Amino acid sequence: MKYLHCILSLAIAAGLTSCSDESDSLTIDSLNTMGDEFYCNQKVKVWMCVNSSDLWHTTYTWSCDGGTLTQPQGLNEMTWKAPSVPGTYTITCTAKVGNKEQTRSHQMYVSSYFFEKFSNKSQTSFSLQNAKSSIKTDAAGNQYLQATVNSSTEPTRYIRHSFNDDELRVPFSVRAKLGFDGNMPTTRTITVGKKSANAVLEYRWNMRSDLTNENNYIGQIRLQWYPHIPTDGYPLLTDGLTAEGTNEWNVCIIVQHVSPTGVKTEVNEYHLLNSMNIFQNLAYHTVSLGMASDEILVVYVDGSEALRTDIAHRVRTDMGCRGSMFINNWEIYQLNGNGARNLPKFYLDDCYASNADDLLK
Repeated sequence: MKYLHCILSLAIAAGLTSCSDESDSLTIDSLNTMGDEFYCNQKVKVWMCVNSSDLWHTTYTWSCDGGTLTQPQGLNEMTWKAPSVPGTYTITCTAKVGNKEQTRSHQMYVSSYFFEKFSNKSQTSFSLQNAKSSIKTDAAGNQYLQATVNSSTEPTRYIRHSFNDDELRVPFSVRAKLGFDGNMPTTRTITVGKKSANAVLEYRWNMRSDLTNENNYIGQIRLQWYPHIPTDGYPLLTDGLTAEGTNEWNVCIIVQHVSPTGVKTEVNEYHLLNSMNIFQNLAYHTVSLGMASDEILVVYVDGSEALRTDIAHRVRTDMGCRGSMFINNWEIYQLNGNGARNLPKFYLDDCYASNADDLLK
């Protein structure tokens, strides 16, 4: 009877196991991510939705063919850190309960080193200097940043993105869609309080020194341009001519050199171009500034080349600069209104940065 009881017990246990295996069920509903376009080194939440006969005992195994997974295995969610090289990568998750399992993959498109589309109304990666801002939505449902200068003493203020990457260096390029929702300045200069400034828009790269530079480096690269033809005309050069041979100018490239003793010297190159003064209220344009490994600065407007210059390379050569050019942050300078009245409503969207030789256009 003892042996018969053992046999019956084994048979019952086997039957229960068989019933349990047959009753297990698992179906993957979806593998989801926060967005469908990502930038280099971005941390992205991914998660699996399943129908399972036993969610409590369902396990998840994650893998990727690029980037890194930064959370423990076993859960239905994961954090993926994108790689430092743009491309299309695949994240895969296998869900399992009992002897049932299913696998689902999702492609992750890493488009560039960094971008900001202002799709989150509660926060932005840009900081603003003395400005008010809000995330607006246009008629097509697209979100963008609208900003106005909030200062009674300063004619211009910046919108800044800090990259916080000690390895970020040339090649480097930036691109943004920008313009005015209203009150675009129409004069040559703007005066606020006791200060005056040219009524130009500006991209500015603030650079930093590195051990390879020996404190002899390029401190800033700046692109300034009049977005329109001022009602009182373009400014005149009193010493020298533009690269096009005129004394009127509407575009200026500024390269700042910092010596080992801390002395800062600016070298200016002026241009008169008809490709950059095309802005009007509610007419937005994409402006790009880039430098490839050859140290040639290139400016694009709406995807077409507007300017090419070797000024940065010449300054580095003349000043005996060594090593690479490292980028700290990117600033976009917007304009106040004359006397801090009729404040320009600045439009900004689709901000991108790349650290590839293939410059953004």
